[in-house]
Amino acid sequence: MNPWIIAGFCLVGSGFIGWGSARLKLRWPLMVLALLLMAIAFQLLFAARGRDGFHDLAAIVAQAFTVLPALLGMAVGLAIAHIRRHKVRWRQGAGLVTAVAFVLALGAAAATFLI
Repeated sequence: MNPWIIAGFCLVGSGFIGWGSARLKLRWPLMVLALLLMAIAFQLLFAARGRDGFHDLAAIVAQAFTVLPALLGMAVGLAIAHIRRHKVRWRQGAGLVTAVAFVLALGAAAATFLI
């Protein structure tokens, strides 16, 4: 399958989850999405880092075509919700976990490309 199609689905899907959870004032879908993206980003980082001098280059491609578009879609979905006055409460526990997981996923994705 074409990786650009996969990237598009990741972008649109996570954007819809971000916008929809802000619109409906649901905290758990956004938190679950951020935690899953963090777990996937770290797994792909460790795979790209490799062992004994062998690096998995497919993990770098997977990071570029799945995690990065999903993070971008989540940010765009939340931005659209914010523009339409649907705010997310970041100061509560679920909001804090979501924000930390999002930042860690972004850091792991960036670190993958620095290998």
